[in-house]
Amino acid sequence: MIKSYYAEVDNTIYEKTSSMNTGADAALELSKVSSSRGVYTSRILIKFPLASISESVRTGDIINPKYYLNLYQSNAIEMQPEYNIISFAVSNSWDAGAGRKIDPVSRYGYIKQGSSWAYRDKRHPETEYLISKDTQWTSASLYANNKPNADSTMIYSSVTGGGTWYSDYYASQSFEYDSTDLRMDVTPVVNFLIGTGSAYSGISKMKADGKNDGFILLRSGSQESNSTNYGNLQFFSRETNTVYQPRLEVVHDDSSFIPGDLSELISDESVVYLKNLKHEYSCKEEPKIRIVGRDRYPTKTFSTESNYKSIKYLPTSSYYGVKDALTDEFVVPYSFLGTKLSCDSSGNYMKMDMGSFMPERYYKLCFQVTQSDASVVIYDENFYFKVNR
Repeated sequence: MIKSYYAEVDNTIYEKTSSMNTGADAALELSKVSSSRGVYTSRILIKFPLASISESVRTGDIINPKYYLNLYQSNAIEMQPEYNIISFAVSNSWDAGAGRKIDPVSRYGYIKQGSSWAYRDKRHPETEYLISKDTQWTSASLYANNKPNADSTMIYSSVTGGGTWYSDYYASQSFEYDSTDLRMDVTPVVNFLIGTGSAYSGISKMKADGKNDGFILLRSGSQESNSTNYGNLQFFSRETNTVYQPRLEVVHDDSSFIPGDLSELISDESVVYLKNLKHEYSCKEEPKIRIVGRDRYPTKTFSTESNYKSIKYLPTSSYYGVKDALTDEFVVPYSFLGTKLSCDSSGNYMKMDMGSFMPERYYKLCFQVTQSDASVVIYDENFYFKVNR
């Protein structure tokens, strides 16, 4: 199963304008400005709800999951053909704020400003710094493995700040003439935050203080500090009015394959249809949808019922995907780990969590089947459904 969680809060922090908050912007931005005055970068803070994931792992409802952070590009300017992005577990709490890049909050007298390059929570926008109300990013108060300052990092080129994180728990993605959409395997980071995983060691951030402080994304290594201009990469934020909100995918294999007395569908001419797909679902539903496969032209035999009613199971290497009906883009891609079809004595089926989909939209189911001769067949028919609030 692939279940998606949408960002709770996010923000871009800018080194050059170190007290500016952009928590209400519709875009997240990784930029780098290199000039005679210095090198200035931006970083992304983003947080997802992890409590229910942690509980599902603890109870065994989710076993050996992989986690993928998905950000969707809205704009890219003067990008290098090759670059790297890295993410860490943030080691201090922060406030998203309600500012915008073109409308600084200080102009409108908000009660609090929120996070920025210099501050993780600035509460007094009219004054540069009030120790009684404002909290700066600092390594002095960080704890990891119950030791102050251990495994925590603050890196800045020109201006103090830029976030703090646990340097031992990270994930990265390299781009080489690729699409600038980000789909990063952040399993090590999430395992640390919820305190699970075979490679996990040390304290769990959630267990330590009851909180999950999310991810910080930045350019990798010297790509932040050197004089090379790596351009401006923008992603849609949670404030976007599009379908491209940041998502955290939880991917795990919940399939079961016990076909009983059914025979395998091996014909080159076959038909796949859905037996109980409804036109509309509530976002709270978790349906079990039946997939039926049969020969398009069954062999004629003497029988008391139609040969077209003979149900066969699809090969074990069969997967489902879900597309947005309007954009025709995958919102749930084919996955050998997360979308494998199950089978019992009544045929193939799959379980879906409708809470993973943005409501009030139409979606389309499609299937990828690898047959015994290694040929791949795609069934992309009119299997539409809508998710309601």
